[in-house]
Amino acid sequence: MPYRLIEDTAFDPETIRLLIEAYDAAVDRVGRNQPLLVLETIAKQIIEIAGTGERDPSKIVEYVTRGIGFSSAG
Repeated sequence: MPYRLIEDTAFDPETIRLLIEAYDAAVDRVGRNQPLLVLETIAKQIIEIAGTGERDPSKIVEYVTRGIGFSSAG
């Protein structure tokens, strides 16, 4: 995860661990060879979703990948 995006957030360490888990899973789903803009968009959306209170990494991954146009099938 582009860690600079979470440096100044109010998330506790456990939530940050879950955000990193969600980020890694989302990037695996869309492919690690994506442009930096796509990877940063994924990270930003994960942070936004977590800001709503969602903490389930699999749900976060589904919301993010669907939101950027990737189906759940990958």
